[in-house]
Amino acid sequence: MTTKEKIVETALDLFAQRGYDGVSIRDIARAVGIRESSIYNHFPSKRAVFDGIVDYCLRQAEDYFRQSNLPFAPGDDASVYGGVGLEELLGLIERTFRFFFDDPYHTRFRRLLLLSQYADPRCQEIYRQLYRDKCVQVQAYIFSALMDAGELRREDPMAVAAEFHGPMFMLIHTCGSFEEAWPSIRTHVEQFRKNYGRRAEECSERPGVV
Repeated sequence: MTTKEKIVETALDLFAQRGYDGVSIRDIARAVGIRESSIYNHFPSKRAVFDGIVDYCLRQAEDYFRQSNLPFAPGDDASVYGGVGLEELLGLIERTFRFFFDDPYHTRFRRLLLLSQYADPRCQEIYRQLYRDKCVQVQAYIFSALMDAGELRREDPMAVAAEFHGPMFMLIHTCGSFEEAWPSIRTHVEQFRKNYGRRAEECSERPGVV
């Protein structure tokens, strides 16, 4: 691990424990085991260290979703969700949302944003973009594709995505592990599918598509 990577890793730990405003450049340098001036060889400011953490955690998230063949942004291939049965759909949902609980960088990053969102406008902006806006946008894109394919009832995709994401957002932020959240996630997905999938009489001709 390079010194720059150590700075990012250590700063993420400290920010997750104390919040952005509770950590100084001196604190980071002491924890890394280098002089305070050495930090400035890699980052011009504490804000630049924070931005390095943001960039790193977003890359980690994108790598996970790309490697898992899951849509990460509107415009990505959403065909993985097409024509799947309930258990396969639940498997896709598990792969998607387990990341938010299990990724070691992302869990600390989420704690950092939660601790700092009311004191720091930048943290608040990233928190809202990452956990609210981006999730709803990607889900709306997926739902729109499924509506176009006739696999979901035609509704406003953004409204449907907001309805779907609300309980997921709550579970991500109130459950200590994916295993704790999973029973509620499963129930939510099953009910959502009943509400928005093709009607039973339509699906009886094509098992596994509802």
